[in-house]
Amino acid sequence: MKVLVVDDSRSDRKIIRYNFEWHGCHVLEASNGKQGLEQVLTESPDLIISDCLMPVMDGFQFLQELKKLDHLRSIPFVFYSAVYTGNKEAELAASLGALAFLEKPKRPDELWEEVGRILAAQSAGKGGAARELREEEFLKNYSNVVAGKLEERVRELSESNESLLRLNGELERRVVDRTAQLEAANRELEMFSYSVSHDLRAPLRHIDGFSQALIDEYTTRLNSTGRDYLDRIRKSSRRMMDMIDGILELSRHARWKIVKEKVDLSAMAREIGVMLARSHPDREVDFDVADGVVVRGDVRQLKVVLEHLLANAWKFTEQTEEARVEFYATQWDGRSACAVRDNGVGFNMAYAEKLFSPFQRLHSQEQFPGRGIGLAIVRRIVNRHGGKVRTDAEPGKGATFTFTL
Repeated sequence: MKVLVVDDSRSDRKIIRYNFEWHGCHVLEASNGKQGLEQVLTESPDLIISDCLMPVMDGFQFLQELKKLDHLRSIPFVFYSAVYTGNKEAELAASLGALAFLEKPKRPDELWEEVGRILAAQSAGKGGAARELREEEFLKNYSNVVAGKLEERVRELSESNESLLRLNGELERRVVDRTAQLEAANRELEMFSYSVSHDLRAPLRHIDGFSQALIDEYTTRLNSTGRDYLDRIRKSSRRMMDMIDGILELSRHARWKIVKEKVDLSAMAREIGVMLARSHPDREVDFDVADGVVVRGDVRQLKVVLEHLLANAWKFTEQTEEARVEFYATQWDGRSACAVRDNGVGFNMAYAEKLFSPFQRLHSQEQFPGRGIGLAIVRRIVNRHGGKVRTDAEPGKGATFTFTL
């Protein structure tokens, strides 16, 4: 038996094809009614299984055109549809002469058995002959079916739209609530950090002060080991004080309100370079700043970013004979970016991410003094501007810090 399968879904056609070929049928395919009609004219199939909703020419129009051909109108025609499944559609199909109107999806064995029963009923003469529809009557019935389906889809879309609007409203309300909760939690955390850091300063000052008093007033009663212990206590308390100052500074930058305006980073970098040169008159550093690096951001916070990055570059080129520090504009993933580059000691990139965490250092305090908080502040400020920061470095060849805003 030669079977023509007409369906715009390639996967549905393949399922029917494999099913019927397994039962020994020769299967032809078409993706719409127009192609199906062309296949009928050249192949004269023994059975047509067609979808309803298809582009170019749908199943109803296909069957109507087929019935106009006297030598082909008797070919058994079965509708197999997942969209047009109502009574009006079934009545129109029957009035056009379709043997059956089957609803998708069916298991392959169910479809084969159903089609077999339909063909057996036709052979036994139980199907009855369809009354031929005039063109005007077909168009009227066809328009009613299409209009009814459109109304149904409009209702479904309207209900879906209302449901989406309700869900969006609920989602927006939840986002507002969660945002308010998160902001409140962040404020509490910042206040807690500030309070704890502030309250710790007094006892640390006492430790440092009384340790110094012991050294000044009782130094003759202490042996070298005792004096060494006191010296270690003082160094540790000062280190702790520096860390607390770093926490307070980090907290302060998180609370600052960002006021964006046009900022000339080139002029700002030159100003910072002059200050660094004045504070280290014994050093000669080739300080190169590109012209025209202008961005939008908070001028106070961006100055903090440049101060930390340029001061680090200045510090880590201290042991370099021909020290060089550069500030310039660049690109990062298609976005405008700024970069600070030096030819200092550099570092191993395997530990690069540690640098942006508070109090994480890759060099000893004795070699390069510092609090270990600067790059954490840089990342926080850049993130608050909607940007990101990265570093590229190599031991002995320097480092480059790039950031976007």
